[in-house]
Amino acid sequence: NIKIQDKIITKSFFDEDEFRRFVANDLGILDFNVVTIKVWDLKVGESCTFAGHRFSIQSKARVGNQLVL
Repeated sequence: NIKIQDKIITKSFFDEDEFRRFVANDLGILDFNVVTIKVWDLKVGESCTFAGHRFSIQSKARVGNQLVL
């Protein structure tokens, strides 16, 4: 899940590069490489906040390391 102000969105990503592009292009976070690495390595149930966006991991699929935020 990604919380932006009072809105929560859920997104799925198949690989780290896809997530990196989302962070850089859709969220406009300038330090997108640092954000991508830290969020991708979070465990299920953990969360962190960057640039006013709160990221929390809902699940990680074992097949292909799919990440659901």
